[in-house]
Amino acid sequence: MSTALAARPSRPSIVHPQSVPARPRRVSLPDRIALRIGIALVQWSRRPRVIVTRASIIRRHEAQHDRRRREQQWQHAALLILPPR
Repeated sequence: MSTALAARPSRPSIVHPQSVPARPRRVSLPDRIALRIGIALVQWSRRPRVIVTRASIIRRHEAQHDRRRREQQWQHAALLILPPR
């Protein structure tokens, strides 16, 4: 029994597309502009939609004014009711 290996016939080398290093592709100017516009539109569409109306500002101001007046009345009543220190 022979343990010698038979010589293989040589094959021409085949280049596979995966083995060739790919050149980096440059992104064109219109593509970059479109990407920036798309990102800006997404950010703009996700902005908070808090609408402050004039009526809400007036209500908030009146509520603050009423709160201050109540606190002043409580302080005045406390000065009249509580004994002096």
